[in-house]
Amino acid sequence: MLNGDKPVALGSRAFDILLALTDRPGELVTKGELIARAWPQAIVEESNLRAQVAQLRRSLGDNQTNARFVAAVPGRGYRFVAPVAYSGVASEGPAAHNNLPRQLKQPIGRAEAINAVRGRFQRYRMTTIVGPGGIGKTTLCIAVAEQLLPSYEHGVCFLDLAPLANAQLMPGVLANALRLADSATDPLPGVFAHLREKRMLLVLDSCEFVVDATARLAEMLMKEAPGVHILATSREALRVEEESVYRLAPLDTPPETAGLTAEEALTFPAVQLFVDRVTSSVNGYEFNDNEAALVADICRQLDGIALAIELAAGRVEAFGTRGVSALLDDRFRLLTGGRRTSLPRHQTLEATIDWSYDALSSAEQLILRKLAIFAGEFMLDAVLAITSDDGDLQTNIPGHLANLVAKSLIAVNFDRQVAQYRLLDTTRAYALAKLAQRGERDDVVRRVGDFLCGVLKHSSSEIETVSGDEWLSRYGHHINKVRMVLDWANSPGGDAQVGLAVTVAAIPLWYQLSLVDECLGAVQRALLSIDPGAGRDMQARQVMQLYTALGLSQAFKFGFAPQAPAAFTKALEIAEGLNDVEAQLEALWGLWFCQIGMGEYRTSLELAQRFMALAESGLDRFIGDRMISMTLFCMGDHRGARRHANLMLTHHIAPVETRSVNAVRFRFGHSVTARVQPAQLLWMQGFPEQAIRAVESAVGAAEASGHAISLCEALARWSCPLWIHMGDLVAADLSITTLLDLAAANALSPWEAMGRCWKATLLIKQGSSDRGIPLLRTALDELQKGRLFTLYNVRFLGFLAEGLAAAGQIAEGLAVVEAAIRHSEDREEFWCIAELLRVRGEILSLEEGGSALAELSFRQSIDWAQRQDALSWELLASMSLARRLRARGEIEEARGRLARVYSRFTEGLATPDLKAASALLAELS
Repeated sequence: MLNGDKPVALGSRAFDILLALTDRPGELVTKGELIARAWPQAIVEESNLRAQVAQLRRSLGDNQTNARFVAAVPGRGYRFVAPVAYSGVASEGPAAHNNLPRQLKQPIGRAEAINAVRGRFQRYRMTTIVGPGGIGKTTLCIAVAEQLLPSYEHGVCFLDLAPLANAQLMPGVLANALRLADSATDPLPGVFAHLREKRMLLVLDSCEFVVDATARLAEMLMKEAPGVHILATSREALRVEEESVYRLAPLDTPPETAGLTAEEALTFPAVQLFVDRVTSSVNGYEFNDNEAALVADICRQLDGIALAIELAAGRVEAFGTRGVSALLDDRFRLLTGGRRTSLPRHQTLEATIDWSYDALSSAEQLILRKLAIFAGEFMLDAVLAITSDDGDLQTNIPGHLANLVAKSLIAVNFDRQVAQYRLLDTTRAYALAKLAQRGERDDVVRRVGDFLCGVLKHSSSEIETVSGDEWLSRYGHHINKVRMVLDWANSPGGDAQVGLAVTVAAIPLWYQLSLVDECLGAVQRALLSIDPGAGRDMQARQVMQLYTALGLSQAFKFGFAPQAPAAFTKALEIAEGLNDVEAQLEALWGLWFCQIGMGEYRTSLELAQRFMALAESGLDRFIGDRMISMTLFCMGDHRGARRHANLMLTHHIAPVETRSVNAVRFRFGHSVTARVQPAQLLWMQGFPEQAIRAVESAVGAAEASGHAISLCEALARWSCPLWIHMGDLVAADLSITTLLDLAAANALSPWEAMGRCWKATLLIKQGSSDRGIPLLRTALDELQKGRLFTLYNVRFLGFLAEGLAAAGQIAEGLAVVEAAIRHSEDREEFWCIAELLRVRGEILSLEEGGSALAELSFRQSIDWAQRQDALSWELLASMSLARRLRARGEIEEARGRLARVYSRFTEGLATPDLKAASALLAELS
């Protein structure tokens, strides 16, 4: 340190004290704060502080009569009174990150807590500060993070979770806070990759609203990023492995004793906080012995809760200390019926808010009550919607809203282009109770319902015109409002008609968020609320939309039979009666989806052709060709399927690319499936590299869409089978794991069952038949009972037969594959008949005397593959036949047959099957 040009020698304690004083020039820094700064790990007498301050003042040239730098405040602490100028800011280095909110003042009375929490990080990677609302968790958390900042090479990342209405958005919020590039795919892999080699402190504030999601994220982060430490605040512990819980106690208050002096009172943090806040806002306020007992009483009544104390201190300017004390006494008597016995802290906060509420104008009170209906963030348009028809109130909304923000009763967030408002949790609970007491709640909820119907009116059409992220940004935050209105509408005093209208309006929102369970329950309740007769006829269009949503929800949740087709049939009848072509198309698509899922291929082909007859737009003709292509593929007409797949892509180019590449129509990602549907065809016809590119493109598009159902479909129907059929078990494992996790997270039972079937198949392919067989039996039984994804049932039977044969259960394996072949013939489901015949031949070859029948099966397989233009099935069967021919000495014929098939491949020579064929040819040479 320099005094002018001369160096000034200071001890480390005196230097720490100087830094503490210059951090807050002109402000009072209490003795306790200075002791905590200079002796953070020790308990010392006040005389030590006086000695160090004296040394500091001497070094600076101060004396008893001339305090040019450090001035004493008797009984309280010290101030740095000289001007302070900053010539530079210390750099944290180019890789450091720090988005901590700045605290203008250090927390009062929390030195011990700060040291305790800091100390936890020497033993634990995660510490959660737990306590009731308003106690000061966030303030303590930021103070600890500021002190820990130098210990983390890559800085501190602060995440405020209080505004988060949807836990599913948490990974994206974290990625944004880390300043990672925008990614429409799942952001977590990118977050993990970014943090894996970092040493960083992650601060998760206000976790109580998304505690389960936060706990899962914290565990994943600690597993994936060993250098990341986590500091969290919550009203409850996260119960995460390696979590250390620090329960934050209220600020200490003076006991009820006679003759309390100002100096004695200021040794208690609650009084320090009150006096500091009053001193900063009331000119000339003097805390003396006469004030001590009064302030101590206020702090005791407020139970040492920091938020309540600060609110009380803010009213001293208007009412004086004695007036504040009297008001608090009155409010406590009002809220507890005249008794004050062990008041819960939320009642103490409620009393403080009650007293603040009485100081508002009648217009501000009304707005505050109405805004309490919103859980989470809301914007000005929502405020206007629920305050319309209130006289001149609406015209003054911006002014009233600004007043409530200024009085700290409403928080405002400017992170987005439009201001987002939110009531603090305790304020909202208080105002909501007031709203109910005055009988205003029903009217406000009705207005929210009308607002939602208006806002969501165009959401369905916009799904096809904007990206998934943009759509969710516009509409996703309304989900809590929808839930609130429906809870009210379905209550004894609610309005079923409002619930019906909001349910219909919210259908696109539920599907975009993949909330199938929630949609199903809401739609079923809405249908039950409709009275039969004339009223039902008047609501025909709403009923039609509900039945369409019911069919899809039942299909996604339970499977395709029998409820889902019945619901789509009802929707189609109503749509035809209304002559609504758009609705007819959606119902026909739903019926086709169910029929193909149940294996009714002739019926599904008829439905697809009916769809094409109605389709007019390029997008609908694209969907129609996709439907026909899919059905023909299932029936084994691979040439026809490929023809319609090519037609589909010609329709896809113009209309869809001008919209969004992630467009969702009929609640389904057709644009995604358009990319992936040709994949198995390409593989079967001998183009494995093109198939891989198609799958990777489709899965990438599905991830970018953020639409869980579309991604599950791409993984279950195309990605998993492609990698399994190609023999790339590592890629298969990744796709299967992703499918299982995604389906479980979104409660998509059919896809979860499908994922278990693929997992069992993978185990069998990896040689773990003992584990794969029972899992495949169970999962396959689930698919068959629910008539789920019937297309793959026969293929899974083939895998099961292979597993049984590998485990030595040859007879049972043969019976299983024979049943699969019979099923294929009965249902005209020939897409994998060639492979089933090959599997039968391999099992027959294991039986004594079964060689001739095995060879016959191989030849039948080759014949089917040739008729279907399925070159990859033909290769597999030709390899099996070549081995059989070699076994009986016909080497040349074996080599010639296999070589002719192998030579027809123009790509994919490095894929597992083609490498195996090449190796076999080398052996036959």
